Amino acid sequence: EFQHIFKVYSDNQVEARYILSTNLMNRLVQFNQKANRKVYLSFIDGFMYIAIPYRQNLFEPKLFTNMKSFSPLKEYFFDLQLMIGIVDNLNLNRRIWKK
Repeated sequence: EFQHIFKVYSDNQVEARYILSTNLMNRLVQFNQKANRKVYLSFIDGFMYIAIPYRQNLFEPKLFTNMKSFSPLKEYFFDLQLMIGIVDNLNLNRRIWKK
């Protein structure tokens, strides 16, 4: 299922297989199904970049609208949980990527 949703490009097959664990691939597929949006990941020089397209501006407040709706914040929180989960899953907070 992962292969139908994502395309993988790498110049090092061993490293790509290490990074893309079965657990990470399952989480990305689940996120894609729940969020109904694309997730783009890039691993370059020991850094991971995550891109999730949004239609609205996340960092600009809506000054003249009703702030009672919780759904925009809930969606943003869900996306942040995915990103933190990916970092935990890959142990990126343990500095295992240094040579």
